[in-house]
Amino acid sequence: MSTHLHAAQTITADCLAFRVRRVSRVLTRLYDEALRPLGIQATQLTLLNAIVMCCREHPEGAPMSALADVLAMDLTTLSRNLRPLEKSRLIAISRSSLDRRVRLARLTTAGQHLVGNALPLWRHAHARVMDALGPAAAAELKAAFDATVAAVYQPPQGRPPSRAATISP
Repeated sequence: MSTHLHAAQTITADCLAFRVRRVSRVLTRLYDEALRPLGIQATQLTLLNAIVMCCREHPEGAPMSALADVLAMDLTTLSRNLRPLEKSRLIAISRSSLDRRVRLARLTTAGQHLVGNALPLWRHAHARVMDALGPAAAAELKAAFDATVAAVYQPPQGRPPSRAATISP
């Protein structure tokens, strides 16, 4: 057997990243379809939701480092992904009044309305997933995903994770 074929078979059989990316594409497509009437994608709703959740602990706005931790994303990618939301005026980015080096994101009124309007569409897509998996399997997957992040995630640039890195409703 050739080396590349053996390598491909091993990776295909054993690679968690392969499977997670595949599932991610399937789920993203499903949620994107559901959110299409609002003109946003699932990835954008995820960003908006993360901002809302981070703002619970940071009323002035969600610090970029906290958002990066929650999303397990580097700051450069986060900034690039937030730009379209800022251009669409769904979020506003400002500087902290306590430390001008810290950039903060917060939802605008339009962003708040969009997240609220997304809920019924999200629920419809979520129900499709829940019906396909069942509540027990879905709960197991969420727990496994959270445990994986807790075990493997290392913030970029040696930063310790912020308290916001834990996802809690």
